[in-house]
Amino acid sequence: MSAAPDLKLLRANLEQRFGSAIVPLPGQAPSREQPGFRTGVAALDALVPGGVPRRALTVWAGEATAGRTAALRVLVEAACRDVLVALVDATRTLDPASWCWENGHSAPGLWVARPPSAGQAMEGAWVAETLLRTGAFALVVLDGPAPEPVEAHRLRALARETDAALLLSTDGAGPTWRADVKLEFRRTGVGRVGLREGGRFRRPSVVGMAKGWGARTGQREVELVHEPAARLRPDSIPDRRAGARRGGSAWDA
Repeated sequence: MSAAPDLKLLRANLEQRFGSAIVPLPGQAPSREQPGFRTGVAALDALVPGGVPRRALTVWAGEATAGRTAALRVLVEAACRDVLVALVDATRTLDPASWCWENGHSAPGLWVARPPSAGQAMEGAWVAETLLRTGAFALVVLDGPAPEPVEAHRLRALARETDAALLLSTDGAGPTWRADVKLEFRRTGVGRVGLREGGRFRRPSVVGMAKGWGARTGQREVELVHEPAARLRPDSIPDRRAGARRGGSAWDA
């Protein structure tokens, strides 16, 4: 008997005994397909019923104050309750303390990686690649500039090999290279932006979805309601996700 069948039998026995602890072989699908990651926001999840998919590269793009970062926050909060999540803050514009702080305690399922200084945002793709290679994180979020096409291809391949979901959150119209799923966030209902009862922040936006190179396949109006960063952790610096401006009543998102 050749060695190859013995190795396959050994791997099958290990998968049967240890289940998802066995990392899939490169280029092969896992023995049991894992679900994607949903935000819990009904209108947003209706666009992508399966959630942010595993084994794929998803892009969320949109202008400032369009609600993209607020949507990212609810996605990360939901995911890190069940799996390990890595957030790469390539532009150093998020406050890691408020993101990692939940109900007075550190969120054990979330890791935040930032460059040591400004001007290193393009290294975010390398950090995301390193995190994917560990196989420890089920969801890796790269918040910052879009990587080069060659880097994006490599990141997509790693997501497939490790059964992870990779999400790029970026400003503007997003990259020109193909993404498996793409959501575009646009501002709307400017007159309704502001505080709701209890000091919670409201951000209405229009979100459109496209797959691959295709045209937009759906659109929904979404209203995201969340706590401002300054209320979540008063001693932290405000981040772009709705921190209060000093000496005024206006809000940033």
